[in-house]
Amino acid sequence: MKKRIAMVLLICCMAFLLAGCGGGAASGSGKKGDRVVIYTAAEDERIAYLQQELDKKFPDAEIVIQSLGTGQLLSKLQAEGKNSDCDIFYDLEVVNAEIILNENPELFVDLSDYDFSVYDSSVTGYTERHHRYAVNGKTAGAFLVNVKMLEEKGLPVPATYEDMLKPEYAGLISMPSPKSSGTGYSYYNGMITLLGEENGMQYFDSLNPNIKEYTTSGSAPAKAAVRGDVAIAYGLLWQCVNYANDNEGLKVVIPEQGLAFDLFTMGMVSGHETKGSVKAVFDYLYNELNKPQCALFNPDRIYADMPAAGIANYPSGYVEITMNGLFDFQYKQDLLDRWQY
Repeated sequence: MKKRIAMVLLICCMAFLLAGCGGGAASGSGKKGDRVVIYTAAEDERIAYLQQELDKKFPDAEIVIQSLGTGQLLSKLQAEGKNSDCDIFYDLEVVNAEIILNENPELFVDLSDYDFSVYDSSVTGYTERHHRYAVNGKTAGAFLVNVKMLEEKGLPVPATYEDMLKPEYAGLISMPSPKSSGTGYSYYNGMITLLGEENGMQYFDSLNPNIKEYTTSGSAPAKAAVRGDVAIAYGLLWQCVNYANDNEGLKVVIPEQGLAFDLFTMGMVSGHETKGSVKAVFDYLYNELNKPQCALFNPDRIYADMPAAGIANYPSGYVEITMNGLFDFQYKQDLLDRWQY
């Protein structure tokens, strides 16, 4: 009897060990063995698209896209350094990339071996500086107007930046805060560029009584206009056009003085490029995936052979404001120090 019990126990132990070995082989292959972490400040719809396409391209890798606010992305990369969980950064505001590199010049992989001739001349100024990042997008800003809401109040649709200052729009406008949003900062810097520093500051002093809310998110004002919480919202041009396409009674206003814009960057954390599929994923982003992403979501021109916009009614030929201090983090800090709202 004891021998039979001992034999059963031996068989059970062998089965357990075999199962364990089989499980170990399975966990060592596939997604658990090859993890690529991407930090990004991109919007939810863009993240969903990137996740879908990366999962299709790399079915045996675990691609983790971590969504962060503009300021959070900056602070995490600063704090974590080369020991970051992040392998690839995507949609890092260009001036924030410069802040990081000023503190830690070798934190990002040198991309000199990549083909930078693919970029349009309007964004290649940075290539004379270094190749520690590449541009993944340009985002212009515009106004989304809830026409129905204004009609109910007997108010006309504003057409210029100066129109936004009229007292009849008091409490009807929302914009992102320049201190927390790249979109908000580009509007702020755009007016400073257009009007000069003192007149630009006065512009926002005059605009402030008309602002219902300064949001932390660059997307929040446009969403508020869709809901009817505000009548006029400053937001990303591509999002404004999408909302106007999908909702009656909304109109995109593009002031003829020009649109402010910002550049966003992608790259790899130094030392991580040799880990698993990190470089393969970045190569795919750089060489193939980013172009269709731009066409679908932010079609402002960055490539010499920029694909056609995948957004219906997307405007072409609008004037761009020639932005001051686009790469100058000290210039940005000086402006933010003067922001009072």
